[in-house]
Amino acid sequence: MEKIIIELDDATSKKWSLAPDKFRKEISERISESIRKILDDARKENFLAYLDEVGEKMKQRGLTEEALNDILKEND
Repeated sequence: MEKIIIELDDATSKKWSLAPDKFRKEISERISESIRKILDDARKENFLAYLDEVGEKMKQRGLTEEALNDILKEND
């Protein structure tokens, strides 16, 4: 496991430093899971937004779903 540094308000930081090790470990695991999920969701959202942008550009250039299907059939 790798350590990172995050900023907390003073009250939370003090409570953290006084918390038992077992509790801190549990909280660290929850935070790690939450951060991972947020980052994965953001990556997915960015990718989907990119696909939407590409799709819109292709529409503007005249690539319809029908034309795309014709192109794909030609390659079979």
